[in-house]
Amino acid sequence: MIDSTYARNNTQRKQMHYSPNLLSTINNAIDNCKVTIIEYDSREKGVSTREIEPMAIVYKDRKRNLVGWCKLRNDYRSFRLDRLNLIKLRQEEFQRRQDFRVEDFQDDPNASHYGNEDYDEED
Repeated sequence: MIDSTYARNNTQRKQMHYSPNLLSTINNAIDNCKVTIIEYDSREKGVSTREIEPMAIVYKDRKRNLVGWCKLRNDYRSFRLDRLNLIKLRQEEFQRRQDFRVEDFQDDPNASHYGNEDYDEED
């Protein structure tokens, strides 16, 4: 069962990279350890649907990324927020993985975000 959803519409795609609602939905998933379904638009491989365990929002190459355990790839993956088309939080919860190191996924170790924080929109 799904308890929270964010979907980007065509107007948002043209006007901004992503909505503050997206950040709120991701923070909810991270804070509450909710398994999450995302629709991700990769320029290399097109649109794919992934089921992930979201871990953190990080900065990589001056872009915000959602880092999570990807159940399809059975490994950690990073997803640029401006390429997320859809995110759905499921009722299913997960246990935080002890081997996750945010430092492995970001440029600046002082810039990590684990949820429950306010974010400013990127320029």
